[in-house]
Amino acid sequence: MSLRKLFTTTALALCGLMMALPASAKVNSFTITAGPMGGDWYSIGGAMGEMAKQVFPGAIVTVTTGGALANVAKVNAGKADVGLSMAKLYAEALAGKGKYEGKKQENLRAVAFLAYIPMSYFLVKADNPLTSIEEIKAKKLPIRLLTSKKGSSPSLAAELMLAQYGISFDDIKSWGGSVSFVSYAEASNLIKDGHADAWVGPMVSSIVELTTTTKMKQLTIKPAFLDKLKKDFNYAEVMLPKGKYYFVTQDTPQMAEAVIVITQKKLSTDEVYQFTSSLMKNAARIQGIHKTYSGFDPATAWQNVGGPLHPGAEKYYKEKGYLK
Repeated sequence: MSLRKLFTTTALALCGLMMALPASAKVNSFTITAGPMGGDWYSIGGAMGEMAKQVFPGAIVTVTTGGALANVAKVNAGKADVGLSMAKLYAEALAGKGKYEGKKQENLRAVAFLAYIPMSYFLVKADNPLTSIEEIKAKKLPIRLLTSKKGSSPSLAAELMLAQYGISFDDIKSWGGSVSFVSYAEASNLIKDGHADAWVGPMVSSIVELTTTTKMKQLTIKPAFLDKLKKDFNYAEVMLPKGKYYFVTQDTPQMAEAVIVITQKKLSTDEVYQFTSSLMKNAARIQGIHKTYSGFDPATAWQNVGGPLHPGAEKYYKEKGYLK
């Protein structure tokens, strides 16, 4: 065979091989929808944004504020590529149940489980005469209550928890109180300055900071109500060990949710595989954001997600031997 023929044959073979291989499309933009400013989710979103820049060089990476409920809708609609949410909401969205009754969200898949997060801290200042959540209804107290932004999982959890006591947000307003949906930083400042009475939601960084500058106490949820929340709304239960915070004076059960990363079902296997790989390689970044996430483990990140994994994420976990 002449050198020219050999070159031509080799070139054609290489072209055929290249055509047979899946092409890695260039990612021009990548949007992450996280949580309210002042919260851990916003910090996680920022960290994931830096990871995305590493694996998608040249792409315009954007991190936006959001919440667990809103993020499901944004990712499903293609307004964000990945987002933070909760396993229970992901399961309900796929099934068209709960907040998504009759409106299935089908452009969703899971990437990773990050942590269980207690949702129902009910905190008031230590000198507040209120001793139980039941008192609010019994005395129709005009409490000034704060929870997270509308469209967030904490605000939904607060609403459902209070409903177990026969209390609605409208009830509180009718008794002369108020319900405000604010950022975590705003909640900290409002209670510190005496402009609000109670916080209902998770112990994110801004709320932890509040408890270090202002003496607080916790009103605990009734175990029977926690059981009902588990049965009717798929919440998990975690135990807050005595001393976790100074106001946890005994081992206390809490309603909790599984924090997960979701993505669009429509995204390519390669794109989600690369993002998942970067997220797992940078696990220490997530673990260091708050002690809630200190147990984040790539080996078990495929579990507890509430529904199917994206093929790109599944490929990563199988490749590492985590998922058989």
